[in-house]
Amino acid sequence: MQKVTTNTLQGYMTTMIEHQGRVLTVAGTDPTCGAGLPLDIRMIAHLGGLPQAAVTAITVQDTARVSMVQPVDAHLVAQQMRAALDDIGVDCIKLGMLATGAIVRAVLDTLDAHPTLPVIADPVVAGTGGGMLLDPEGLALWRRELLPRATLITPNLPEARILADIPDPTPEALITALARRGCSVLLKGGHGEGPMVRDLLLHRGRLHTHEHPRLPGPPFHGTGCALAAAIATRVALGDPLDQAVAKGLATNLQAMENGSAPGRGQRLLGIKLTPPPTPEALRPNHSCNAENITMANVLPPLLNGGP
Repeated sequence: MQKVTTNTLQGYMTTMIEHQGRVLTVAGTDPTCGAGLPLDIRMIAHLGGLPQAAVTAITVQDTARVSMVQPVDAHLVAQQMRAALDDIGVDCIKLGMLATGAIVRAVLDTLDAHPTLPVIADPVVAGTGGGMLLDPEGLALWRRELLPRATLITPNLPEARILADIPDPTPEALITALARRGCSVLLKGGHGEGPMVRDLLLHRGRLHTHEHPRLPGPPFHGTGCALAAAIATRVALGDPLDQAVAKGLATNLQAMENGSAPGRGQRLLGIKLTPPPTPEALRPNHSCNAENITMANVLPPLLNGGP
C-alpha cells in the first residue's frame, strides 16, 4: 500500500511516496545468492516489499560449505542502517548473520533510537556443517540483550539449543525458555526427524503448531534466511505476527517445492519473480508529432539565445 503526495517545487511537479513494506535486512553476503542478504532481497521484492540492506560480513561459500567469513567494521554496519532508517524509512528490520560482538552491539545501539520498530531475528550462530558463525561476545549479547529486543526470533533446533543453553533439549522446553527472555519464538522443525516437519510458534502465551510433509532429497540452502525475510515483509505490509508467520511458512514451503540443485551441495530455493515484460508492453503508450520537432524550429531560438 502506498500513500502518494504531490508537491510543486520551483515549477516542477514532484511526487513523494510514503511506502509500506519497507524492510531493512542486516546480514552477510553469499556468492551463490542462495542465502543471506541476496536471498533476503529477492524474497522481500517477491512479496511486494521494498528491500534495503546493510552488509555485516562478506563470505566465501558455495552450496557445499562456508570457507571464509570477513566481518565488516561495526561502525560501518551502523552507518548503513542509519542511512536506510533516516532517508527512505523502515517498517520492519530483519537480522541475519551478525558475526561479532562488536556488530551485535552496533545493531543494538542503532535499534535503541527506534524502540517500537519490529525486529525479526534469524539467529545465525552456527553453520549447517558445524563451526560457529558468531563469536562468544556476540552470543552473550544475543542472549542478554537481543532476545528481549526482538519481536520474533526464528531459530532451528541446533540454534535454539545454543541460545537457550538448558539441559532439557526438547522443542517445548527450548521454545518456553527462549520466550521467557521477552520475545516471540518460531522454532523451526526442519532439523527434526520423522515424515512431518513441525514448526512451533509461541506468541503472546499461545502455542501455534504448523506442520507439512518433509520433502525428500538433499537439504536446502538459505531456508532460514528466506523465511525470516518473508515474515519481516508480511509484518512490514501490516499483517499481525501470527498471520505473517503462517504466510511466511507457506511462501517458504512453496519456494522449497520449486527448488533446484544447480551446485554440488545443497539445493537452492525457487523464488518466482514477476516475468519480464513482453516487447509489446515496452512500447510507448503515447504518440509524438515529428513535424513539430525539426531543426528549423529548434535552431533559430537557440542561436538567438532563446530557451
